[in-house]
Amino acid sequence: MCKANFKNIRVSAVYVGDEAAPFMPNNYNNHRVSVYNARNGKRTSFKFWASIMNPELRTRYEVLNALYCFVSDAVSGLDSFEDFCSNFGYDTDSREAEKTWKTCKRSTDKALRVLGVSRSGLYDFLNDLSEIAA
Repeated sequence: MCKANFKNIRVSAVYVGDEAAPFMPNNYNNHRVSVYNARNGKRTSFKFWASIMNPELRTRYEVLNALYCFVSDAVSGLDSFEDFCSNFGYDTDSREAEKTWKTCKRSTDKALRVLGVSRSGLYDFLNDLSEIAA
């Protein structure tokens, strides 16, 4: 297990290695990343796949990068479906695009709850985190 702190947020990642990545079927380097807000007591978790070259999250930077990816997805979930498709080059008739957008929207809900920030505060949190982990 690898742990990191950022502001009032505690993040830990546990290598699981038992599920193929939806975007790369030969990548089984999945982790369960847990996020805990020491200020409001809220917690959440998400799945994260590391790379083939670097299969386990072992450093503070790598764990915070996983958090960055989660919050970045959450920010993308703030977009309308049409804007999301435009920003990421999806066709608005694509079921895969809709599925991806809905996944980001679920991340939005989870991130807003655990981080205890407003929608605009989510952007600020991502910007602050980008100075360390992007």
